[in-house]
Amino acid sequence: MIQALTKEQDRILRSMQVLLPLAADIAQAKISLVVPVTERGEARSLPGPAATDHGEELFLAWYAQAEPLTRLEDVPDTPAGTAFVPIRLSDEPLAVHTLEKGVVTEGMREFMLGQYARLKAYPIFDAAGTCFSAAVFEDREADVVFWDATLDFLRSHVGTDCSGPCYRRMASIDGLVLVDGADCRILAANNAARHIYRVLGVGTLVGQRTNSLEIHWNGVTEVLSTGEAYEEELRRKGLILDLRFLPIGGTGSRPRQLIAIIEDVTQLRQKEEELRVQSAMIKEIHHRVKNNLQTIASLLRLEQRRASEEETKLVLKDAINRISSIALVHEYLSTQGSEEVDMATLGKEVFRTVLSSMGNPELRLKTEWKAAPLRLPSQKAASLSLVLNELVQNSLEHGFEGRRQGTLSVELFETPGNIILRVQDDGVGLPKDFQPGRTKSLGLKIVQTVVQSDLKGVFYLRGRTGGRTGTVSEVLLPRV
Repeated sequence: MIQALTKEQDRILRSMQVLLPLAADIAQAKISLVVPVTERGEARSLPGPAATDHGEELFLAWYAQAEPLTRLEDVPDTPAGTAFVPIRLSDEPLAVHTLEKGVVTEGMREFMLGQYARLKAYPIFDAAGTCFSAAVFEDREADVVFWDATLDFLRSHVGTDCSGPCYRRMASIDGLVLVDGADCRILAANNAARHIYRVLGVGTLVGQRTNSLEIHWNGVTEVLSTGEAYEEELRRKGLILDLRFLPIGGTGSRPRQLIAIIEDVTQLRQKEEELRVQSAMIKEIHHRVKNNLQTIASLLRLEQRRASEEETKLVLKDAINRISSIALVHEYLSTQGSEEVDMATLGKEVFRTVLSSMGNPELRLKTEWKAAPLRLPSQKAASLSLVLNELVQNSLEHGFEGRRQGTLSVELFETPGNIILRVQDDGVGLPKDFQPGRTKSLGLKIVQTVVQSDLKGVFYLRGRTGGRTGTVSEVLLPRV
């Protein structure tokens, strides 16, 4: 663990560490923050002999390290405060020279026989002018044009809040441009940026002004006036570009330079538009299905009024309630942006609808609804709504015969791995010879079929315990 850094030095390195992944993306290079330490992990400064006054040998240690997002190799991450792996000074001569002299040092490293990587070490100073760390850039196929700007970017953001979306990481296909803050002229551009603007008919990016008609980046003016990162979206000749502008250095609020990250989001926005259209179509379909179901329910109500037999009226009422329960699901989906349904809201509406359609004015019924927030796919929600409809109907039709008052409660909740729907009443209870498998009740047969076939669950129907009258219906569903 690296110790003996001053509070200021640790603050500087921690601020750089936050931005190190994005900096590695911008530089397209591995970046390591190294600190000279003793064997015990205590920070020491160079110059001086490669040993302390106590005769302890000095080493280098990674404070933090980041690799570009496009790299395939897995580089160990060494965040601040973790155990370090000591590196002998002789293994990192460029970093040692930078730490001793406080200057930028360039060179090559042979990482495999006959294969070399480009290295560049930058000194990091505290307020007292002490070079206490070095930022080492390394890449096999180096394009070092952005390395100096990347180090300035790290230095200039020490102590600033870089948590916003402008500071998210880059993709390998994103364009990168360096802009001079004094005259808004483009100083450098990577291949991806040049390709994007060749498609837009701009032959050469370097040397162009960002306020020209061909470029016209309003975000540059915004960053130069506020000194803060800015993001904008441009639509040009069929392309949709997301641009992020990050300030670098400068005095006061005016940055000395800017980094512009260009992301082609054309296909992403097209997909988003397709999804919006598809979502609108699905909502419209649910709305029309709901209207059709309500029309069918209205026709059945007309037949119910015309029917002379009480049994026919009862059958039609049950059918209307079943159709209304399914229509409620489609009504809910027609107003939501998701194919998932909140069963707590939908179930309460189904419960209320059945009570209002089957309420007996001579029965003083106390009702209770308890449900935890629970989101289910629309198909499962429709099946569970139908089951709830049938169980409540069954209680109202058979549970309170000859009764003047009673209680009916519904609970919907989750346990680890399961969803439970429980409907219970304090009515007359089940007949003594009742056998669920031999029931002639259409409603109970519907419940058994839907629970087993559609919901892959289990249905229980039993009397209340403890000498109390009434019935308990319980549906147990696996939470998949």
